[in-house]
This record gives sequence, C-alpha cells and structure tokens, in this order.
Amino acid sequence: MDRYTSAERLAEQYSDSQRLRIRQETHRRYSENPVSFLEWVTEHMDIRPGMTVVDVGCGRGIYHTLFTRRGAKTIGVDRSIGMAREIEDGCRTVVGDAQALPLPDAICDRAACNHVLYHVPDQKLAMRELLRIVRPGGRIVIATNGARNNERMYEVARLAASELGRPHAFLRSSPFRLEHVDRVRQIFPNVRVEIFHNAFLFPEAEPALRYWRSMRDDPELEAAMRTRIDEIIRTEGLFRVPLVAGCFVADT
Repeated sequence: MDRYTSAERLAEQYSDSQRLRIRQETHRRYSENPVSFLEWVTEHMDIRPGMTVVDVGCGRGIYHTLFTRRGAKTIGVDRSIGMAREIEDGCRTVVGDAQALPLPDAICDRAACNHVLYHVPDQKLAMRELLRIVRPGGRIVIATNGARNNERMYEVARLAASELGRPHAFLRSSPFRLEHVDRVRQIFPNVRVEIFHNAFLFPEAEPALRYWRSMRDDPELEAAMRTRIDEIIRTEGLFRVPLVAGCFVADT
C-alpha cells in the first residue's frame, strides 16, 4: 500500500499534531527565506474582509490566524478528530474527507488545500469537491512540494542506507507534486503554478535528524545519517538542504 495514503501511516502521522508540530517548528526556526511560506500562500489567496474561506485538510489550523487577520470567516475541515480538537482559532471545524466534503455547494469564496492531496487516493475527486464548494468568481489554492524538495536530506539517507546494506531505501515517488500541473488542469483549466524557493540551514545535526525522525523512526539509519551530516557541517559550516514548494492557483 502507498505510504502516502496508508490508513495506518496517516494515523501514525496525524492522529494528533505531535509529529507535524516538529516539522512546522523546523521550518520556522531553520528556514533561509525570511518570508513565511504560510504568509506567502495566504497572499496568493487574495482574501478580503467578509469572505468565507474553507481550509481542507486544515490540521491544527496554522493558517487560520492569517485568514482571520484579513477579515475572513474560516471553516476548517480535517479527517482527523485529534487534529480538529486542537484548533484554537475559533473557526467552525468539520470532520470530513477531502473526497466527500460535508459542505453544501458554493459555500465559500476561497478554498485552501495545502500539503494534503498527496495523502488523498482520488485526487481528481478531491479537486472536484474543492470546485463544488467555491462560488463563481472565487479562488482555490493548493500547496504542495516539488520533486526536488528536501532532496539533499534524502540523498544523505540513501547513502547512509547503502552503507548499511539497504541500497533500495528511499526511492521517492510522491503521488502529488508541483510537476503534476497537467493533472490539476483537467479540473482547473486556468490554473497557474507559483514556486517558493527556500532551504533549511542546520548549524548542527540534531535538528535535521529531529525533523527526519518525525517522518521515520529508524535509529540505525539515523546514526549513519548523523555521521554524514556532521562531516558536511565540518566541511561546509552548516548543512544546507534546498526546499522547493509552491502552490496551484485556480480562479473559478
């Protein structure tokens, strides 16, 4: 079963926000780009006072304060009850599946679905649901990663795995990335792609490995990765990991 859509894997990662918080905190503390990705995505949403925004796959609602500051009413949708319970912004929260949103047609002016669709088995169905709930003249923003995102960390992991006699580990095949624009155009013909360039700057190995640990528990591999990252830091002064993310922007 695909590790991105496996029910067991999703429960491990998202039954509560513990692992997700580690990754979000890593982006906050170690990003090279001084502009927050959250702010950047929100700017592309072009939210105006009085609008209703639906955030599909909202997690613990990290975008909602930004939406509220722009005068929006927010509805957060997530399949994880544990995540939904952690939302503190005061928005309306709904537990539901992105492939069958428990919302009426044309309920909102803006819809966001950020770093979610690679966890959805039927992405076209989910995109049709986003289109269904947005009013004519509205906008849909879908954030995801590019194929080369975080590649240097994965390269360190592959080399470490090879040293351990596990040469086939970490062949990357994300089911939804920025390069899949043709798939998105089947639902949103006028979609455009916006790219956000960034990098992690790690002055020591531990925060990089903490980030990695939030996705994969593998002490043996982690020890081998630490040796390699320590060497990179000794040679280069820090461990720089390029990041490539962005969003699809579609007007209805």
